[in-house]
Amino acid sequence: MCGIAGMFGTSDSNTEVKRMLAVLGHRGPDACGIHTSGDLSTGNTLLKITGDMPQPLTGTGSLVLNGEIYNFRELAAEIGLKTNSDTELLFELIENGVKKGSAPVDAVFSALLKVNGDYALAYACGTELVLARDPSGVKPLFFFHAEKMGKQELVFASEKKALSRINREAKPFPQGGVTGFNTKNGKIAENVMEKSLKIKSPKERIYREKEAVFRLKEALERAVELRLSPLSGIAFSGGIDSTFLAALAKRIDPDIPLYAVGLPGSHDITQAEYAAEAIGMKSNLKVHFLSPEEIEAAVPRVIYATESTDPMKVTIGLPLYIVAKTAGEDGKRVILTGQGADELFGGYSRHEGFFEMGPDVLDREIFSNLENISTINLERDDMVTMANSVELRVPFLDKEVIKIGLAISPELKILKKNGSYTRKYILRKVAEGFLPPEILRKEKKAMQYGTGVQKVLDRLARESGFSRKQGSHIEEYLKHIALKSGICYK
Repeated sequence: MCGIAGMFGTSDSNTEVKRMLAVLGHRGPDACGIHTSGDLSTGNTLLKITGDMPQPLTGTGSLVLNGEIYNFRELAAEIGLKTNSDTELLFELIENGVKKGSAPVDAVFSALLKVNGDYALAYACGTELVLARDPSGVKPLFFFHAEKMGKQELVFASEKKALSRINREAKPFPQGGVTGFNTKNGKIAENVMEKSLKIKSPKERIYREKEAVFRLKEALERAVELRLSPLSGIAFSGGIDSTFLAALAKRIDPDIPLYAVGLPGSHDITQAEYAAEAIGMKSNLKVHFLSPEEIEAAVPRVIYATESTDPMKVTIGLPLYIVAKTAGEDGKRVILTGQGADELFGGYSRHEGFFEMGPDVLDREIFSNLENISTINLERDDMVTMANSVELRVPFLDKEVIKIGLAISPELKILKKNGSYTRKYILRKVAEGFLPPEILRKEKKAMQYGTGVQKVLDRLARESGFSRKQGSHIEEYLKHIALKSGICYK
């Protein structure tokens, strides 16, 4: 996991990239590097998790990567490369394609078709710069492309605040996008060489429950195994998603820590303690009791991390921010979360309404959820975890899990019986061999309510003079804190 940044279109690109990397220091406290060729500079701040290969990597071209390639060892074995670095493996795959005559954008695209991972990257070769992002958008990437003072510029970075540092407006690079920018003669041609790794509708359909359970179980076991390392922990609320991940992880690492946060006596703390004991992991549980004072102190940090005063982003991001902070202080650099399970398997109450309109309608809604999961959830979660130099990993958004999950019939995702609904039905069936019935039946409670954070922010807003009658008193409070703290946000 890292931070990446780059700039083309000015002779001062090296200095500007250094300024952006300074903002991204929290994403990679272990090393920092820049490569400059003509008017193009690319840079990286490194967080050592898989190997310690310094970036940018250079050869025929140059590569900066933010992310993890989980199947890099088997891919390295296929091409006879001895390495402990996923970045080196990916660079080798791309460079091999270029040396065989492929255009850089085609070489990047072909390499990424082989990998199972979460990534945002930039590969520069000759007059072409290629940007790419994983299909779910787990790893963030923002860019700016416009004419400025008579010259065309292309700027990119892992976080919007890095572009704001050099006074550039940022827009998110599309999840699953692979775009080649031709920088010949100082001009930038965008989208003329565009490829797509975007999530696709399934070509198959799994209707039989037994087949769905078998294939999904196999994919989830593999997804968790690929994402575990000695530096891993699990964000644990005691709900079905995080408890299932913990039970799967326990088979590989019996000592993996489970991190729970909440106010004393809150739903999430009570449920986490209950669930951890139910799956035989009571000794793994590390509880961090929140206080109103700690929540108040964390508010400006979360606003800065997410670059937002949206109450949903802050109230959901704040507990995860403290989970990551707690894990980081405990020596962990990776946090697994259950993000994506609700979107993929019909876990929200709104999915019941779509199901009532017809299975095909639910199918389309689930697909839409995944197409937009980056801007709605993942960018927020990445920002608050990486603010603490802790990497987010999401097994439910594994490449194979998504493929199988989308193929599973919607009638297996929501079950209606005697007028009541069972959401995430197929996921509960897969988890039956791992979790006790009382956990399987547990319904979701949103993190901001389960931890008590929402209640505290409501009180802080009212104590600061913002009345509930305004209808947006928490948002007004957050704007007040941002202004008071001198934080720029959108």
